[in-house]
This record gives sequence, C-alpha cells and structure tokens, in this order.
Amino acid sequence: MSWSKKLFILVTFVLIIGLVAYYWNVLNKETVVKRGEVNLTQTDFFEKGYIELNGEWEFYWEELLTPENFKQQNQAIDYTIVPGNWSQDLHGNQYKNKGFATYRMVINEISNEKYFGFKKSNIRNASKIYINGEVVLEDGQVSPSMEDSVPGNNSEIIYFELQDETAEIIIHASNHEYIVGGIAKPLLFGLQQELVTHQQQTIMFEFAMLLVVFIVGIFYIILYFTSRHYRMMEPATFALALSCLCFGVTGGIYSERIITIIFPDLTLNSTFRFGHFVSALSVIFVLHVVNKINDGFLSNRLKTIISFTFALFILLVLTLPLSLYLSTLNFYLFFVVGVFLWISINVFLMYIKNQDKGIEQVEHNMLIVAIFSVFLFWFDLMLYSIGIKEDMGIAFFCMAIFSIALAALLIYRYTLYYKKSEELSKELLQTLDVLTEKSNQAKENELAFLQAQIKPHFLFNALNVISSMILKRSDEAYELVLSLSDYLRAKFDFYNKENWISIRDELGFIYSYLDIEQARFEERLKVDVRLDEDIDFVVPPLLIQPLVENAVRHGVNKKKEGGTVSIHITKLPEGHLIKVRDDGVGMSTEKVKDILDQTSHEDGIGLQNIQNRMHRLFGTGLQIESSVGEGTTISVIIPDRRV
Repeated sequence: MSWSKKLFILVTFVLIIGLVAYYWNVLNKETVVKRGEVNLTQTDFFEKGYIELNGEWEFYWEELLTPENFKQQNQAIDYTIVPGNWSQDLHGNQYKNKGFATYRMVINEISNEKYFGFKKSNIRNASKIYINGEVVLEDGQVSPSMEDSVPGNNSEIIYFELQDETAEIIIHASNHEYIVGGIAKPLLFGLQQELVTHQQQTIMFEFAMLLVVFIVGIFYIILYFTSRHYRMMEPATFALALSCLCFGVTGGIYSERIITIIFPDLTLNSTFRFGHFVSALSVIFVLHVVNKINDGFLSNRLKTIISFTFALFILLVLTLPLSLYLSTLNFYLFFVVGVFLWISINVFLMYIKNQDKGIEQVEHNMLIVAIFSVFLFWFDLMLYSIGIKEDMGIAFFCMAIFSIALAALLIYRYTLYYKKSEELSKELLQTLDVLTEKSNQAKENELAFLQAQIKPHFLFNALNVISSMILKRSDEAYELVLSLSDYLRAKFDFYNKENWISIRDELGFIYSYLDIEQARFEERLKVDVRLDEDIDFVVPPLLIQPLVENAVRHGVNKKKEGGTVSIHITKLPEGHLIKVRDDGVGMSTEKVKDILDQTSHEDGIGLQNIQNRMHRLFGTGLQIESSVGEGTTISVIIPDRRV
C-alpha cells in the first residue's frame, strides 16, 4: 500500500472522528432558557448583540392560549426543549406528531436599546407569534383542525420597539401535514442591526454553497450539449450536471428557503412537492453518476432497483395529498441515508483492499469524497427534518464538496484520457510505420500489398474500432493496437519465413486476429479453442490462420445473429488433427467442390492456396464438410514434427 493511500485512509478516519465529535457537541449544546425564562445579563447577548432562545420553553399541548390567559396564572405548566420536535416534553409526556400547541417564554433584563428584532426560521407547519401581547408575525393559519389550517413555514424576521425590560413571547403552532411538529430551528432575539448582519451572513453562506453547485451543474450541461467529443468520452457528464442542479434546488427549499426568496409567491404545498420531487431525482442521478464512472462500484441491476424505489416516491409526491405523502418522508430519508452509507462503505472497503475496479487511485479518492459528501448531506438533512438538529450547515457544505469533487474527478479522467490517447496515437503511428516499412520491403521482393492478402476493408475496420475504443476503453484499445501490430507483422513476414513455426506461435497469431474481429463484432462472434494437453509441434506459417479467417468472414459474419468459431487440435498416431469449424451460413456441395478445384479470389489467402500447400508439403489436402444453414468444418492433419 502506497504512502499516499495510507495518508488518505488516516485523514478519512480523523475526519470521521471529528464529525462524531461535532454531532455529539451539537446534540448536547448548552441552552440559556431555563423554566421558561432567560436573563440577558447571564448570557453573551451584550457581546454578540443577539441570542438564540434555546432551552426549556413552557409548552401547552392542544391549547391555543392568548396573552390574556396567562394573566390569570392558573395554567398547568409543562416544558419542552426548543429547538426540537414536540413528540415529548421534559416530564416524559408523549405527544402526537400532528396537532397544535402553545409555546411561551419570558426575556428579562433587556437593555435600554429601543429597536429589536425577532427571527423565526422554521416552525412546523403554521405559526402565530405574540410579543408583549401584540401579534407581530403570522405564517400560514394556525388551527386545531386540518380543514381550517393553512401551511406556512418560511424564514422571516421582524423588527419592533420595546419600552419594557421584559418581553413575553407566545407562539401558537399547528402541524397537520409534516412528519412531526415543533420549532425546528433556533428563534433569535437581538438588536436590529446585529440581527440584520446575522441574517445576511446566513443567507450568503447558503447562497454561496448553492451557487457553487449550480455553477458546476450549468457548466457541465453546457459542456455536454456543445462538445460531442467530451459527451462520448465521459458518459457521466449529463448525470453529474443534473445531480448538481437537483441538489441545488433541494437545498433551496430547506433552512432559509432561498427558493421562496427568489419566488415569494410559492405556496408551502408547492415548495414541498417540488423540493421532494427534485430531491428524489438528485438521488437517481447520483446513482447514475457512480454507475457511469465505474459499474464495479454500483452494478446496472442494483442501480435500476434502487432508482425504481425512488421513482415510486416521486409518484407519491405527484399524486398523493401533502399530508399523506409526507407521512412516508421518514422512511424515505432513512432509506436514502442507508443507501449512500452502504455505497460509501463499499467503495471505501474496495479502496482499502486495493480493488480499484480499473480506475486510478486519485479517481478512487475523489469518488470516495463525493459519495461520502452525499451521505453526509442526507444524514444532516435527516437529523434536521426530524427535529434532532437545528441547522443544515454540514448539508450545505457537503453539497458544494460533492459537486467540486465530482467535477475534479471528471477533469482528472479527461486528463488521463488525453494522455492515453496520445500514447495510443504514438502506438498507431508506430504500427503504420511498420506497415509502410513492410510494404516497401514487399515491393522490393515483388510482394505487393495485395499479395500479402490483407484486405483493405479489414485494416480500415480495425483502425476504426481502435479509434472509437480510445475514448471509452483505452486499455482495451491499447491491447488491440498490439494485436493489430502482431497480425501485420506476421502477415508481412509470411514470405520471408523459411522455417516452420511452433503451433503456439501460430495460435498466438490467430488469437491476435480474433481479438480484432471480436472487438468489431462483439457478442456476434464467439470463439471456442480446445487443445489436447502437451501440444507441441511445428507447422508451416499461416497454414491455420486463413482457415479461421475464412470461418469468420464467410461463415459467421454472413449470419445475422453471428455464431461461434471453434478450433480443436487433437493428437493422433499419424500426427495432429486440426479442425476449424463455424456454425455460420454453410456452403453447398457444389461450392465446396468449386473451392477445392480452383482458386477463389474472395477467400483471403484462399483455401485453394492452402490446398496447394498441403499437397506440396504432405501429399494430402483439406477435408471440408459443410451444410447450408448449419456451418462448415475444415480438417487438416499435420505430421508430428518438432523443432
């Protein structure tokens, strides 16, 4: 294991430990409101200019109490933690996820400043706020029943004057749609200017993270539609672009709900539906990105199954009433987190075990960062959505990290493709130099290109296949260049061969030829080679290869669905029996007789040439068995001769 890999693994574990410490600290954050009251002199209010009203608020379940009700001082008091969901209070009382309630707390020892502000970020799912007996803010319509309730949950800030040294804050909240009701984010009280500054900083941070994601997405959308070369070379481009755009929209409906700032007329129903629709799409697109980068990390089958699950959620979002589909949101969030946790662990374990699935270490590093960022995004969003965490800072940061990491990954892959293309181009030029050199030698020996029996269309097709593979499968293209080089070298050396060659060398030449043809025909051409053990004898050069070439060109190639070429070598007392069979179109008896009786100008080196060589060397010819529609078998017996 390289030192860079060890360093990456160490940094990863340190990061995980840091995240665990961060979440532990966040979930155990110190609060300032005690038993429904806070004294500002005992906080850092006068240093910061604002305070988060976190802590123990008075809580009255299924009651909508007005300021006049509290003047009577006869209310039974329970307390609950704000921010958080209302499923349980400090006395252990359990409450329904959906319903209505009143929150109350009092701020004491307020400074003699005149202008103050109050920020409400996320009260699920409708709220009405009183400060010192006056209604200062309403979002939606609070109601004991779903029929009369109007959802409204946007981040808002209001400013007001205070003449007293105390401020009584009463909040009515109702939730008949979302997973669970409650005050999800901290409520802020502060001086007007300091609160404005804090609001601007929060919005700018979230907007900056969204801007990074959108810029990456738009850039790759433009690149995908304007560069055919890049589109062919990097199939993950479009999915990456769409995943970034969808992540940006998803982030825009949470926290400060920036999307409602841009489109203020959006209803909460529309915001939720659109946001959850796009969030499910983002998951599907990320799965496609991982699969397109390398299907060894996420198979096509698994990608399809998981994508189908999220497609079902999209269907629920588009068809069911808001309250019904939101009831599935808990399962949806846990499922998303589980999926990306599993993918993250799987990819990381492959990294540790050196199972790189054919990609470079740097690519693997960036893929781990990207997938883990997606996991953290959804984990942070899940904690926020169910009321355990009060902000989405990690989620917004991870959106940007995801888009940057994957963009860097694609840039790195492009650089590798470019370098490999240069190397392959050099290999091709060297191969063509060999071709030119051998052609010149052939002319000097009165062996012209056609005499070498290389079909121009075969060479053209081979080079065309190699050029197309360079963009997507550079390693395979490199191997194919070597196969073509071996094939050409053997073809041009044919007439310069005075000595026989080993059967292994002849088979190596045949394998080079078949590699080229299989790259062209892919699944249409299958090969079956069977050899007896301890096969070791010599043959005249280019005696068997033309038989294989004939089987490919005139047998399986002329059959629409393709077929199989079989090469069987069996040891006999009198020598070695070599059979080349194809299950292609076959030949008629007249055609077989015609081939053996006269030269056929269509058969490459030509079966007649092989027939003549066999008679000259061994006194026997080819044996051809063929049936129309069933295939052809050509047999030769080579006497046992060793080097």
